[in-house]
Amino acid sequence: MFGISKKKVVTLQSAGTLHDFIDTKEKIEISELVISGELNGTDLKLIREMAGYTASGHNSEGKLKRLDLKNARFVTGGEKYARKNDGFCVIEEADVIPVRAFRKCSKLQVVILPEGTKKIEGHAFERCSRLSSINIPEGVEYIGSRAFRKCYELKTITIPSTVIDMGKETFSEDEKLGKLYVNATKPPMIYVNTFFSVSVSDIKLYVPLGSSSLYKKTITWKRFKNMKEM
Repeated sequence: MFGISKKKVVTLQSAGTLHDFIDTKEKIEISELVISGELNGTDLKLIREMAGYTASGHNSEGKLKRLDLKNARFVTGGEKYARKNDGFCVIEEADVIPVRAFRKCSKLQVVILPEGTKKIEGHAFERCSRLSSINIPEGVEYIGSRAFRKCYELKTITIPSTVIDMGKETFSEDEKLGKLYVNATKPPMIYVNTFFSVSVSDIKLYVPLGSSSLYKKTITWKRFKNMKEM
């Protein structure tokens, strides 16, 4: 029936087999997808189509709003899943959210990342214009350039204690961003333009108890005027 949400729960025994569980009709009907097991480029290509954007760079009919990958992990190999300036993207490193993984997947609203994720590559969620909730699990050390650029519906972000570096324009043009929780006692490396075109003086920044003096000593973090310890 029109307007009814459809949920699918899948456990993969081997990477590259997601298409065995989701037929052509379901691909454009599923609004919530929960996946356990290993994923490669072939699986990511299908997920992208379900979430509104194809590997060849076109909008799709997919309706995927909520993606739960908590018990999944990305592994190397599989098909090309997205375009890039000099060709196509493939997964080259395990336990990483690969470059342009969900770029322009405009249907996504909520994403739960794999618990074992170590890194979020550049442009991973760029222009996910409806993304309003993203969990970045403990263990992530690096968030790449433009990873969350133009995610217009993001209002709150929590940065885990393990993050040591966030790239250029990582959260640029996230115009609704109002709260930022950074669990790292030592201020992560950020750039002057990490929050490009975002009014950082208006953002409520929450940092660990006893660490605000360290944040206020850095050129980039001290621009956040509304800083509180938690």
